[in-house]
Amino acid sequence: MQEIKGTGRVTVVPHLHDWQTSARCILAYTTLNFGETGVVGVIPVEGNEGEPGDLFAMAGRHSPESLYRSFPPAEQRAAWLACVGFSARLMGAPGGFDVNADWVLDMARTQAFGKDGMYGHLKITAGRMRLLDDDLHARAVALLAGASAGA
Repeated sequence: MQEIKGTGRVTVVPHLHDWQTSARCILAYTTLNFGETGVVGVIPVEGNEGEPGDLFAMAGRHSPESLYRSFPPAEQRAAWLACVGFSARLMGAPGGFDVNADWVLDMARTQAFGKDGMYGHLKITAGRMRLLDDDLHARAVALLAGASAGA
């Protein structure tokens, strides 16, 4: 596991990640190396017992094989994460926001795609993200309360 730091456009969205328990989390999506690497991070919220932890495991619970049958299982999960991040950026999400920010991703794990990539990325890195500006981080954390209230 590694720590990665970056600066750039970050899309932050509330995410319902478990339909059975209605568990929610806050996801952040950004890119590195001119988009070569898609970065997806869960923003930790103190007291949120429903945080998914390992995002690749979370992706596996969403049956990515139904969309990405021709990929090996690890790439299916990475493709699902790429889709979630890319879609959030492209379509927006109620209550979400885009911001230019410094960030750090820890507990990071990377999965490369085959030769063609997915959603403009050759690989996906996922982990736990923190926005380094305290006000922006607090704004992101506050999305969880808003998302849960709208449930």
